[in-house]
Amino acid sequence: MDGLKDTLLAMLKSALNGFDSMLKSAQEVLTGASFNTDDVWDKVITLTEALKPFCYVIIAICILIELAQVASKVDIIKWEHGLKLSVKMVLAKFCIDIAPTFLRACYNQASLWITKATEIGGYTALGEMISKEVEKQISEISGLWSVIGLLVSCMLLSMAIKVCGLLIQVISFGRMFELYVYLAVSPLPCSFFPLGDGSGGGMSRITMKFFKSFIAVCLQGVMIILCMQIFNMIVGTAITNLIATSKTGGDPTTVVSDLCYTMLMSGIVLVMAVSKCGSWAKSIMDAA
Repeated sequence: MDGLKDTLLAMLKSALNGFDSMLKSAQEVLTGASFNTDDVWDKVITLTEALKPFCYVIIAICILIELAQVASKVDIIKWEHGLKLSVKMVLAKFCIDIAPTFLRACYNQASLWITKATEIGGYTALGEMISKEVEKQISEISGLWSVIGLLVSCMLLSMAIKVCGLLIQVISFGRMFELYVYLAVSPLPCSFFPLGDGSGGGMSRITMKFFKSFIAVCLQGVMIILCMQIFNMIVGTAITNLIATSKTGGDPTTVVSDLCYTMLMSGIVLVMAVSKCGSWAKSIMDAA
C-alpha cells in the first residue's frame, strides 16, 4: 500500500508543481524574461525589408486610386488635391519607416505594465501549497481500496490540471508570435495609408485598424497577467480556507479530492479567462 501512496503522491505533485511551473513560464514569456527580446525584435525587423519594395508599389497604386476618386467627384482637380495626395504619399513612406519604432514603444509600455503588475501582486505557488497538504493527508489514509479509488479518480484530474497549465503557456507563447507577425508585416498595412475618403483627405482604415490591433495584442498580455494575479488572490484564499478546514478533521480521501477538484476548477476558469483576453483587448481598442 505504501507503494500506491507514493505513486499517488508523485502523480499529484507532478501535476500541481507542473501547473505552477507552467504559469511561471507563461509570466516569463509575457515579460520577455525567458528570451532575448531585443535580438528577436531586430531579426524580425530585417524581414520587413523584403516587403518594402512591394509596399512602395502599393503606395503608388493607392495614390492613383485616390486621384481617380477625386476626379470622379470634382470637375477640376485643384492644386490643393495634389498637395494633399503628395503629403499622404510622404506620410505613407514615413509611416512604413517609423512603424517598427512606434510598435516597439507600444510593446515596451505594455511590458512595463506587465512587470509592474507582476511585482505588485507577487505569486504564490498554489500547487506547492496543495502538494504539502496532500502529502499529509495521503499519509493518513488507511485502507487499500481507499488508496486505489483515489489513485484512479486522480489520474484524470492530474492530467487535466497539467493540460490547463499547458494551455495558458501556449496562449502566452501565441501572443508573442502574434506580436512578431504583426511587426514583420507592418509595412503592408502602412502602405495603404493614402486611401482616404475619396476627396484627397483622410487616411485608410486598414492602417488605423492595424495599429489598433497591435496595441490590442500588447494589451492582451497585460490582461493575461491581471487574470493570473486575480486567480492567485482568489484561489489562494479559497485553498487556504480549505486547508484550514481540513485540519479540523475529516476523511483524508475527501480532503485530497476536494483540493484537487478545487485546483482543476480554478485552472479551467483561468484558461477561459486567459483565452478571452484577446477579444477583450480588441473590444477595448475597437479593433475587432
